[in-house]
Amino acid sequence: MTRYPVAVLALAAALVLAVAGCSSSTSHPAAGHTSAVSAPNPTAASRANANAASTPRPAHHHRCDAALWQHVYHPDRLHVIHSCMTVRGRVDAVRQEPDGDLHILLATRPALVNSANVTDQHGDLVLEEICQGPVTQTDAIDACQGVPHNLTMPSAGDRVRVTGSYVLDADHGWMEIHPVTKLTVIGHVAPALAPCLVAGTACALRFAPVRSPVSGCRVVNAPLN
Repeated sequence: MTRYPVAVLALAAALVLAVAGCSSSTSHPAAGHTSAVSAPNPTAASRANANAASTPRPAHHHRCDAALWQHVYHPDRLHVIHSCMTVRGRVDAVRQEPDGDLHILLATRPALVNSANVTDQHGDLVLEEICQGPVTQTDAIDACQGVPHNLTMPSAGDRVRVTGSYVLDADHGWMEIHPVTKLTVIGHVAPALAPCLVAGTACALRFAPVRSPVSGCRVVNAPLN
């Protein structure tokens, strides 16, 4: 049997113990020690989620049909302020025009109207759905050729969302959405009841905002039964 000096054996034993100690310390972190790869901070995650939820998302914008401008007669009378925008409001009145356009009065944000709208259109924004009806105005006949009759015709009291070009009608001086690309009915508000004096008799009538030549009241679509 080979004999080793006691010093050599002691050195070998010390080396074995040192290796074992290193293996133990790297395998298990000491109590209270935080690992370099830690779990997500719940508070930070909650704040991040809250910030993400409160960040505005881009709004969906409806596109305007530029081809409709080919069917606007005398387009130079319309001065474009915004080539395409969407507005919401309540329909106060609807009437058919000789040029085939559906003339709609929309109660909406005051910032969208001017003094001519206030004076001549009862404070409403004018909407023009072009070439949606019979055309009897001579200079509009050719322009309306080929226009599909595919726009929604609203009723007084409808709440609507409208997309089209926002313009100044230089001939009349008021603001319009002209031409309208899309109109969607999103709700309805019952027309108001207005006391009105007709031929000396008090009555209550449903009205659209057009002045009566007889009484000066806001006009009446149909009497209540």
